[in-house]
Amino acid sequence: MSANLKRGCGILLIASVVLLSILALLPDADVDHDAGYTSSELSIRETVDGSMTSTSYVNPTGFITDAIDMGYATVCRMRDDNGRVVEECYLDASGNPVARYGDHYGVSYEYDETSTVITYLDAEGNPIILSDGYSIIVRTQVGGRDSDDFYYDLNGQQVQCSGGYYGLHRGYNSDGQNISLIFFDKDGHAVSTSSGYAIKTYQRDMDGTIVGEQYFDTEGNPVRSSLGQYGELYQRNKQGYIRQITYLGADGKPTPTNAGYTILKRTYHRDGTADTDMYFDANGNPKALSKGQYGIKRSGKANLLLDRNGNVMLCVDNLLNDFTCMVVVFGCVVCLLMIVLPKSLSVVLTIVYVAFILYETLMFRESGDARTNFALFSYAGKFLKEQSVRVGVINNIWLFIPLGTGLYRWFQKKWALLVSFVMSVAIETTQYVTGLGIAELDDVFGNTTMGGWIGVLTAWAWLSRKMSVKNRTY
Repeated sequence: MSANLKRGCGILLIASVVLLSILALLPDADVDHDAGYTSSELSIRETVDGSMTSTSYVNPTGFITDAIDMGYATVCRMRDDNGRVVEECYLDASGNPVARYGDHYGVSYEYDETSTVITYLDAEGNPIILSDGYSIIVRTQVGGRDSDDFYYDLNGQQVQCSGGYYGLHRGYNSDGQNISLIFFDKDGHAVSTSSGYAIKTYQRDMDGTIVGEQYFDTEGNPVRSSLGQYGELYQRNKQGYIRQITYLGADGKPTPTNAGYTILKRTYHRDGTADTDMYFDANGNPKALSKGQYGIKRSGKANLLLDRNGNVMLCVDNLLNDFTCMVVVFGCVVCLLMIVLPKSLSVVLTIVYVAFILYETLMFRESGDARTNFALFSYAGKFLKEQSVRVGVINNIWLFIPLGTGLYRWFQKKWALLVSFVMSVAIETTQYVTGLGIAELDDVFGNTTMGGWIGVLTAWAWLSRKMSVKNRTY
C-alpha cells in the first residue's frame, strides 16, 4: 500500500470517528417529567374478562390516561384458578406495550409451595435481561413472608447483579416489617456488595416508614458505604419521596461524606424522578464541593453544576455536559493546535493536557471503596439503548485522542502510544487503590487502543501529508 493511500485511509478513518462520535452523542428525545397526570390525580377503572383483569388510570373526562409517576396507563393481570397473578403487562394510553422504569414490559410468576419464580419480559412477552444484569428472581417464602431472592440469567444460571451480589435475605421485626437485608454470594453466604457493606438495616417510624439505614460487614461490624457514611437518616415529602438525607458516622452522628457535605436536599419532578440535589454542612449551611458547585441539576442524562443559589454555573463541565457534542469539538480543536503550533508550544500543550486528564479522571472525585470491572465490552448490550452509556464510552475515547496526537508530534514515533497505555493503566490502578471511580478494562481499551491510536494516526496522517507537500515543493 502506497504512502498516499495509507494517508488517505487514515484521514478517512479520522473523519469517520468524528462523524460516528457526533451521531452517538446526539441526545435521546426530551422527556417532560412535569407534564401530565400523576396517579393520585386520576381515578381507577377495572374491567374483568375471564382470567384477565385490566386496571386503568382515568382522567376527569373519562379517558384512559398515562400516570406519569407509574409509567403506564393500564396494567393487565392474568390470574390462575387460585386467583394468583401469573403474568402482568403494561400499556400506554393508546393500548401499546410500554416499558416500566424503561426496563421491562411485563412480569410472569410461577409458584410452588415455598417459592415464586419471577421472570421479566419484553414487549413480546419473552424473557429479557434487566439493566441490573439478571432476568429471573427465585424468591422463597417463609411463614407467608418473602425471605430470600437469588438472581438468574436467561439460561437459568446464577448471575451476579450490578450491585455485586447473587442474592439477598430479608429480616423482619415482630410487627412483620422488613428491617434488614443480608446480601449473598452464589452459595448463600454473606458477601460485601459493590457499595461496601454486606448487611443493611432499616429504621422505621411509628407508621412503618423507613427513616434511616445503617451498614455492616459480614461479621456485623459497622462499615462505611461508598460515600464514606456508616448510615443515613431520611426526611420525606408528602409524596413519600426522600427530600433530605443526613449522612452518619460510626457513632450515629451526622458526619461529612468523602465529598465534604453532610446533608443532601433533593427536589423532584412531578413524575417522581429526581431534579436537583443541593449540599449542606451539619449546620445546614450551603457547602461547596471540589469544583465549586453547591449542587447538581439532572438535565436529561447529564448532571449540571449549580451555584449556592441553585442556578446553573458557567463552567467547562456544564458546557461539555449540556452540549455533549462539544467533547468532539473540543478534542478536534486541541488536536489541531497540537499539530499546527510550533513543536515547543505543542509539547507544552501536551503537558498541560496530561494535567487536564488527571484532573478529569482522578482529582475532585469522591473516594470510596475499591471497585473493579474487568469484563471487556461490558457496555456492549447497552451502547445503542442508553445515551448515558454512549456518552461515557465516547468521552473516554476522545479524552485520549488529543494525548495520542500530542505525544506523536512530540516524539514522532508510533511507540508514543505506549505512554498513553501506561498512563491509562496507572489511572485505572489509582482508581482501584483509592476508590476514585471504578477501575475498568473497558477504559484501558477505550483510552489507549482506540483513543490513543486514533490520536497517533491523526498526527501521523497530518505530518506525513505536510512532509509530502514539502518534498514536492523541492
